Amino acid sequence: MDKQFEKYLNSDEWFFIHYASDGFYRGVSPAPRISCILIYNYKNEEAYRFEIADHLEGNSLEDAERLTLEHFSTVFTKRPNICFIHWNMQAEGFGFKALQARAKELGIDIPILGNNRLFDLASYVEYFAGKKLSIKQILWFNSLLDDKFLDGKTEAEFFEKKKFADIHNSVHSKIFGLAFVTEELRDGTLKTEKPYTEPNDGLTKEERRQQALKLAETRDKMINDIY
Repeated sequence: MDKQFEKYLNSDEWFFIHYASDGFYRGVSPAPRISCILIYNYKNEEAYRFEIADHLEGNSLEDAERLTLEHFSTVFTKRPNICFIHWNMQAEGFGFKALQARAKELGIDIPILGNNRLFDLASYVEYFAGKKLSIKQILWFNSLLDDKFLDGKTEAEFFEKKKFADIHNSVHSKIFGLAFVTEELRDGTLKTEKPYTEPNDGLTKEERRQQALKLAETRDKMINDIY
């Protein structure tokens, strides 16, 4: 891990960010609807959520989404120097442009941050791996993928079904998974290849399963303590 990235992790202003929506942004209106945004500061273990599910009572789906994005926009007022560590969110179809476009359609202003306030963890991992990897791959390779993880298509389908708790759990799994990926980077133990089908660790399949369950329970407890 280079010193600059380590500096970001030890800063009050740098937050991991990830979100879910009901589709990819095509550059035209309407932009995809936003269901959930999570941000997490690694240094202070501060986690904040902005999601439709918190505003549905007494509101239409669109009004709940508007309130979600309004609350998210206050982050930039309360923390004018906020910066984000993200996974490929400077892409055209998914990321900050899509968030800003949808917010604008709902009458909300979300600032455009300069590159000096954004750090693409996907590109950083690509440098070490020598190839592009998806968020699902990097979590899987490092035994950080759990059954709460949903792909983007499923998150979009769940939006239509109003399964917002499942969407939250998926984004939750991804953003904290990325935080754990940075720990692997820091420790020099990041895996960028498919795990062996049969690890030569002397354990039986049942022992490996129990080990994986124990790791998942420990991770979930830590995350719940943070919230």
